[in-house]
Amino acid sequence: MERSLWRISKIKGLFILLVFLIFVIMMYQHNLNQPVGPVAHSLIIENDGLNGELVSQEDRRLITKIRTNYLYPPPPGDVPLNLTDPEEFDTSMGQSQVVKRLLKYKRNGFFIECGALDGEIRSNTLYLERYLGWSGLLIEGDPSNFALMVHKHRKAWLSQACLSLKPYPSIVSFKQNFNMGQVSDYPAGHSRSGFVDVQCFPLYSFLLALNQTTIDYFSLDVEGAELDVLQTIPWSKVNIKVLSVEFIHGPQGKDALQNYMESLGYRVVETVTHSNNLANDFILIKD
Repeated sequence: MERSLWRISKIKGLFILLVFLIFVIMMYQHNLNQPVGPVAHSLIIENDGLNGELVSQEDRRLITKIRTNYLYPPPPGDVPLNLTDPEEFDTSMGQSQVVKRLLKYKRNGFFIECGALDGEIRSNTLYLERYLGWSGLLIEGDPSNFALMVHKHRKAWLSQACLSLKPYPSIVSFKQNFNMGQVSDYPAGHSRSGFVDVQCFPLYSFLLALNQTTIDYFSLDVEGAELDVLQTIPWSKVNIKVLSVEFIHGPQGKDALQNYMESLGYRVVETVTHSNNLANDFILIKD
């Protein structure tokens, strides 16, 4: 009798172990299908009526929405940077050194960097912040990259969003691919693995939310959508002194990008390139 009870107990134990192993395997397979990174979903506010072509870039409700939900303030001044490689003098591929010279070593300037990645790897603005006291806004659409950027303690505003490709706010499907993430052609709301819905705002709306219409340096690297972003800007209402704009992925070609900026009174003063396509940027200055 005791032997029979022992066998029954052993079978129950094996059964429980088998169920546990099946559960672990199912959870592992489920996690493989989730977006990579510490944050799985972007910040999306549904059904607020503040997306679409009927919403003006200057809509007061939109500006309040950005200020309230999409601007992460800089940490207190006594919080040190938390960099992976604090000994690296300049993380950019040369852009920040050109900008420094063009602006005559200006101190306490204001930057915007879109496509900010984790706030350190190949950042075009980190040098200006660390050594010349600049501040600004870092915009990153991929929520996984944004989570990494928060922990760097950059002395700048952060936004978990993207720059709109149209002159109005919209929600898009964003392809997560670390340093090559981009707005995709898929409609928002689809469930394909590796894509996440992201809120986009026009650059001018961000500037109004920050009460800042003068930008000393604008770094734009959005994997081919640069010209679309630039065409949303009401140039008569802003003062952008120097830009670095990636030109390699744009479907219209780099000549279209250069011609558009020249029509606005900007000229290419230098081209920054690097092996393995780590940099393919025009540096433009306002005449």
